[in-house]
Amino acid sequence: MKKKNICFISNYYKTQVFVEIAKTLKNHNIESFWIIPNKKQYVELQDIFPMNQLLYIGKKEVLSSNNNIEDQIDFKVNELVYGDRVLKHESSKWSYDYLNKLSPLYSDFITANNISYVFGELTWAHELIAYRLLSQNKALNCEFLNPHTIRIPNGRFTFFTNEFQSNILEADKNLNVKGDFIKLEKPAYLALNDKLLAKKGKLSHNLVLLKNFIFRTNQDSNDPTLYSNPFCQFKVKTAEIYNRVIFKNFISETAIASLPKDKKRVLFTLHKQPEASIDVIGRYYENQLDLIHNIWRILPKDYILLVKEHSNAIGDRNFDFYKRVKKLPNTYLIDNKADTHQLLDSISAVFTVSGTIAYEAALKNKQSFTFAPTFFNKLKGCKQIRWTDFKEHTLEHLIKGNREGLDYSEFSNWLLENSYEGIMSDAFGDPRSVSKDNIKALSKAFLTVIK
Repeated sequence: MKKKNICFISNYYKTQVFVEIAKTLKNHNIESFWIIPNKKQYVELQDIFPMNQLLYIGKKEVLSSNNNIEDQIDFKVNELVYGDRVLKHESSKWSYDYLNKLSPLYSDFITANNISYVFGELTWAHELIAYRLLSQNKALNCEFLNPHTIRIPNGRFTFFTNEFQSNILEADKNLNVKGDFIKLEKPAYLALNDKLLAKKGKLSHNLVLLKNFIFRTNQDSNDPTLYSNPFCQFKVKTAEIYNRVIFKNFISETAIASLPKDKKRVLFTLHKQPEASIDVIGRYYENQLDLIHNIWRILPKDYILLVKEHSNAIGDRNFDFYKRVKKLPNTYLIDNKADTHQLLDSISAVFTVSGTIAYEAALKNKQSFTFAPTFFNKLKGCKQIRWTDFKEHTLEHLIKGNREGLDYSEFSNWLLENSYEGIMSDAFGDPRSVSKDNIKALSKAFLTVIK
């Protein structure tokens, strides 16, 4: 195979997975370069890769660069700052200059090293700058790909080609295809999230957070993904703990068995926030209270609206949020621990920004709607919806008219043909992701794409 150069964007625990893939790819004449926002990881990667293959994008280093700012591409920097979980709280004195100065650094690094692909997440603003640069500046002859789980079935992932994770890189010939059809199952990350949630509720965990804050453990004020001001971090984290206590002691949820039996049901599931699934993929639909209000506005008299909190999001929202939801007539905040697969059997339709619940509903032949575009909108009965649809149609019309898309077998074949075996997660969220067998599977998929 002719020598090729690729680039990874480091991202905390995902970096370990990328490093192991890079080591395997090197045996196939593929050299890996790196874009790194965190100083600690920059130092660690110096022990594995040559210095000239690393681009460190700390705040000071980027802001002090003298490169000409890219003026031919509108990166929609306001949008990027607004959707970034850290930059939205930071001073505009540096955040805007930082993002504007990234693109020429990226361009020079990619051009000088003849990089063909950049692989990374699409969570942080610096990652989105890289994606938008490569998607608009074709002269760089480099493509950004986002390797990410397909949720269902477990243990498979694909390469997304856009920042909404709705377009999949289609394979010319995928030898990893199984003969099975996709079966409804709960995504593996939900069980892992439950373990993390249980940990968050312990006093010992919160004391560790407090100790880390006081001694500034693992903090890097030069990292654009970490808070510069320790008191801003303290405020955000304290609010989460406070909201968690309030939810546990003062927010009442309705048991499924106590819901009215003579009403049809529509379900809206809340997203954890901040999170890329809503702040990036679901941008312009990130105000979930507005979404609930607008679904409620088209609710016929013989329907009720069920709102289900994400168990891993308890602490994200304050008391007033739930109070305003429960104030809406015929609207119920239901038990966040309710089994969603059982719940789907009793509902007429599901609404979500980009949640897996819409995918699961469609697999159960239930009507589902997403506000953001998703790859599973290809499945019959799973439609992307817009505000104009709410203004122009009744709920019944939307439900009855949602008949387009691939049938179960067609969708299953398409997704399996264009996805690969392997757990694409991070070493903290799922330790299996760095196992020898999994790295072998992931690397095989990367090789298929790079070739």
